[in-house]
Amino acid sequence: MKAMIFNESVINGIPSLKNDSVSIILGYKTIPFNDKSSDAACIARIVEIFTLGKLRVQGARLTSLTGLTIPDTEADTEEINLLLMRCEKVCRTEENEFAVRNDAVAIAKAAMNSISGVSKSISEVRDRKFRGADRAEAEYRYQTALSRLNHQKERLAYFKCLPGLLIHEAEFIGKGINLPLLHSFHSSVRIPVEPKSLLENLDISRAVQFITVELDNLVSAVNSIIKLCSPPTDRYELNNGGLIRAEAYREYFSADNNLLRAIISGDEYVSSVLDCKKNYEQKKKFFSI
Repeated sequence: MKAMIFNESVINGIPSLKNDSVSIILGYKTIPFNDKSSDAACIARIVEIFTLGKLRVQGARLTSLTGLTIPDTEADTEEINLLLMRCEKVCRTEENEFAVRNDAVAIAKAAMNSISGVSKSISEVRDRKFRGADRAEAEYRYQTALSRLNHQKERLAYFKCLPGLLIHEAEFIGKGINLPLLHSFHSSVRIPVEPKSLLENLDISRAVQFITVELDNLVSAVNSIIKLCSPPTDRYELNNGGLIRAEAYREYFSADNNLLRAIISGDEYVSSVLDCKKNYEQKKKFFSI
């Protein structure tokens, strides 16, 4: 029976079945935005670019420890400009809707005020109860219009914040960015909270929620590996195998150890290394007597 020989390409293609963190990192793929993509894809891609850009620092740390690399944004000048132009279009639509709802509030308020005038004639006094019902209806319409306007105000603020998330990536890329358009939006340092009114557009809401979960898992995976592979700062942990444990995890998470991660978990591997080290130290004691 012939022995199985694994070449480098086969080994690199082996999934890390025994470690979810590495599987998440290696399995994460980006899809660039194009002019045929939806508004939902535009927003999700902006969130992705912003988060992956911020993750570069941790990514460099991960690479220095293990050789593993995190997915980059893969964004270029053309894509950033396309995203900005789509955002401009979306914001213009939202501004137009805001204007419509603002006019509706003004009309409803005028109608309400016209009914609230002081009664001066006998006939007006006789019809007061009917005017009261009209007044209640007018107030209801005004409050409804005002509520819709406030919802739209939240939506508009949300969409206007999103393009600002691209500023740091634009600076990272350098030349060719449509700077006048970019700087027409305010710089954003964090992803804005999705307003409840955005639930009206399920496509956008679902896209944002999906990419947020994916990115949260990626960030968590990167930070988890970095923590395991970094020497502890606590003296007690250092004196109780902390350094050996970190070195063992670095070996386990080494980029070229896909085969190892396919057959054994990190905890099992590190436990085995610690046991071997403990036995070796015990043996040294016996032979030094």
